[in-house]
Parts: sequence; structure tokens; C-alpha cells
Amino acid sequence: MDLLRSLLGKKPAARNSQASLGDLKPGMTLIDRYSLTELVGQGSMGSVFRAEDQLLGGVTVAIKFLSQTLLGEKMAQQFAQEARAGALLGHQSLHIVRVLDYGLHEEQMPFYVMECIEGINLEQLLQVKSLSLTRFLRLMGQVCSGLHCAHQGINVDGNLCQVIHKDIKPSNIFVTHNESLGELAKILDFGIADFLNQSNKDGPTQPFMGTLAYGSPEQISGKRPDSRSDIYSLGITMFESLTGELPIRAEVDTFDLWHRAHCQQQPRRFSQANSHLDIPAPLEEVIMSCLAKQPEQRPQSVDEIREVLRTVSQSGVAQLSQPTDTIPELVKIAAQVEQRQQSVAHQTLVTFESAEDVAWHSTWPENVPQAKIVFPQALKAAQQDAAALWVMLSQDEIQQRMLNTRHCHFLCTFKPHPMLLWITSIFSREQGPKWMPCYIDLKDPRGRYMTQLLSSTGYYHLLMFGLQVPGRPANVATVSIPEPQRKHLSDWLTKAQARTPTGTPADSKQVLREKYQSVKAKIQAKLSV
Repeated sequence: MDLLRSLLGKKPAARNSQASLGDLKPGMTLIDRYSLTELVGQGSMGSVFRAEDQLLGGVTVAIKFLSQTLLGEKMAQQFAQEARAGALLGHQSLHIVRVLDYGLHEEQMPFYVMECIEGINLEQLLQVKSLSLTRFLRLMGQVCSGLHCAHQGINVDGNLCQVIHKDIKPSNIFVTHNESLGELAKILDFGIADFLNQSNKDGPTQPFMGTLAYGSPEQISGKRPDSRSDIYSLGITMFESLTGELPIRAEVDTFDLWHRAHCQQQPRRFSQANSHLDIPAPLEEVIMSCLAKQPEQRPQSVDEIREVLRTVSQSGVAQLSQPTDTIPELVKIAAQVEQRQQSVAHQTLVTFESAEDVAWHSTWPENVPQAKIVFPQALKAAQQDAAALWVMLSQDEIQQRMLNTRHCHFLCTFKPHPMLLWITSIFSREQGPKWMPCYIDLKDPRGRYMTQLLSSTGYYHLLMFGLQVPGRPANVATVSIPEPQRKHLSDWLTKAQARTPTGTPADSKQVLREKYQSVKAKIQAKLSV
């Protein structure tokens, strides 16, 4: 069992899927990078495929296609913003599944790419047996850590934006294993409910997007939810995790009866759901307070819940009063996870595993002017360095072009000085191309190293920084380099090493500038096909 099947909670669907999704088949390649290998789930929100990231040597990823096609530029930009929020959150907390990439298939069908992790979701665990108190305290503490990160907010375009999940439930909590840290809980699907709500957001009430059994009274009544709505849903999830039962039940699974249940029905106590349970009083009190009808009567932050979980765990009650889990264990639980909850800062250090992680946490160099410029600079990662192009654009332009397709082209001259012109373009039919050229001196050690990285890895990261907000990148994209161009780069490096310059780098830049203007129309024609 793995993450993919749990994303939709359903078995693989037959091939007669919705019209907008029907053309998706194993063997297709998205944005010259992701090769679909298997349809593993189909649900009301879309389809999930297993895929291979061809740029990274066939690394397995999960790709979720949303069933709602994009009806206009505003919707496309909103999807990009929500997916970017998921990407930022996943790079700040170990307990949120990371969004790695996102885009449009055939310029209308939104998709996002996630890390593919092995494990099982909490709903599937609870179908076998409710959690022991020890395991509950460990996993729910981690869920609180992920929610704390989201509710605390992330920096988007210079603004601190609070992220509300809106669909916390057992099937959106994934349990996996980390070799160093042991059993980990990760939250799925941040931000997508907001995207799916966009077409109706201007109305007096908000359409309900979530799961009826876990929706808060305010959310199911059409009011705009805040972090306390997630706390209500978390309360139901915690109650169910310990008892195997829901604290609030509707007689029939309809919107009206669930609305009445959440707004009027008093939740059952633990003793009513399972008379054999011995729940520490502080824990029962905080879970029941999460289920209050009025948001102001609930804990006002997940930190309050997390502190109670920590106190109960440290008291030793969990270890003394509960037997070990008898269901088949996914992993041997690592002691360090049980001993402490990690801070966001520590989690960020742990997640620095790839050049892409480094890219999201990069800041605009202090010695580089804050202007609309482009320059190359390698990313230093633990496993392997990666080529990167650093770009500063206006915030509006970044927002408008987040879902543009990405292309690269290279020109080279050896006379009078070995020099490379690295051309990156982002393109859509509506907006046309945005050109981002930069020069690489093939006689300079740094230039040679950058060219070697481009040739050997076959991709580079495009870091886009906002002109008014030069902190961390507003967006990070990955651009693939076709095999013929990689071969050219390798050949040019070899030839440049043997050539003796007869002029200055400035002279060669002028030569390449003229070549660039002559081939620009041909490149644009290829992009428009």
C-alpha cells in the first residue's frame, strides 16, 4: 500500500474516466519530464498517476490531475498560487507531503507533482484497529506540527499568508517510515480546496469543499473558515483515532443531516463510544474542546493541543497503561520521534536533501543588484550540485507566467573568445515568450563548471525572484535540456579548452548577440507549434 492509492481513497478506475481526463494514459510524458507509468486512483477531484521523473534518473513521483479544467487566466494563476503554497509548506515541515512541481497538461488540465512515499493512511490503519495511546500521541503530535507550520503562515510575494487545510481527516494523514526518524505522519492535499472554490468565491457564502463527516459548523454553513475550523476537524480525527467511532453522526449521509449534526448535536463522550478506554483527563478535555460549536470556545491554536499531547506523553501514562500495538507494524518506531517534536527550523535543515530544496531556501545575493537581470550560479547541495539560472522579474510577471512551459537553447562561438549564450524562454500562446539570455565564458573555471553541470545532469533550476521582494524565490521551476543539446555542450567544452582566444569576451558576446537575433524567430516558431 502506498501514498498514491490513499490520495483518492479508491481502487484504480476503469479507463472510461471523465472526458477531460480520458486521454491520460501510461506512456505519456508531461512537460518533457514526467513519464506516466500507472493509473492508481480515480475520484471526484481527479486522477492520480504513478510517474517517473526522467530528469532525475527515473525517480518515482505521484502526479495528481484535477478534474476541473482551467476556464481562464485567473483560474490558472490561482491554481499556480495554491500549488506553490503546497510546495513552500512541504519544504518547511517534514509532516506535510511535498509538492515538487506543477503545471498544465495541454494548457488546460491542472496537475501537481508530489513526492512518492511508501506507507498507509490513517483511515486504513483505523479500519484494522484504533490507535494505542502511545502511537496516538506520537502521530497526532506530528500532525499538529504540520498544521502549526501551515497556520503560522508562509511568505508569498512578501506577505505572510496563513494556509488552512479545510479537509483534515484520517485519509488525508499518511503514515510512512523514515530511516533516521522512524514513523512519520504527513498531511496531504494542502490548498487544493481553495483552488476548486475559486469560481464561486465572490458570492455571499462559500461552497462547502471538504468531507461532510469532518466539516466544522462554520465551514458547512458557508462561512469562511480559519485555523479553528481545522482544529474542529482534527478533534473529530483524534476522537476517531482512539475510539474507532465518530463523535458526531448523521442518520443519513446527506448534506442537510450532516449540517444539522455538526451545528446542533452534542458530541459523544469517550465513555459512550468505548467504555473500556482509559483516556487521561487532560487529553479528553482538549479533544472535546476541539469539538465546540463556536470557534472561540475551541483551542485557538494547534500549539495548545500539541502542548497537552506533549505533557501527557512525558507523564509516562501512555507507556504504563497501554499495551503495544497488535496490528502489523509498518516500522520499528524510532525513539527520537517520541522524545521530542521537531522545530520548523530543525525540520528545514533535515529536508535539505536536494538542489531543489536548496533552491526554495535560497536568497538573492547581497552583491547582485536588485534589478531585472539574469545570471547563472550553481546550487550547492549535499548529494550533487546543480546548474541554476537566477532571474529577477516583477511580481505581476511571475504570477502571470507560473504555468508557462519552459524551454532552453544554446549558441556558441569560439572566435574571437570561446563563449556560450544560454537562452531560457518561458512561453504560453496567450502571452508569447519571455526571453532570459545569459552568457557563459568557456575559458573561465566557473563558466566551464556550469557548462559541465548542464551537460551532465540534463536540467537546471530556474529561480524567479520578485523585484519588490528579493528574499526567497517566488517560484522555482525545472528546465530540461534535450539530449542533442547536452551533446553539443560537452563537445563545445572540449573544443573550447583547446582554443586560444584571439579577442575579448565582449567581442564574442556581440557575435552571439547577432546570432541570437537571427535565430530568435525560428525558436519562437518552434515554441508555438
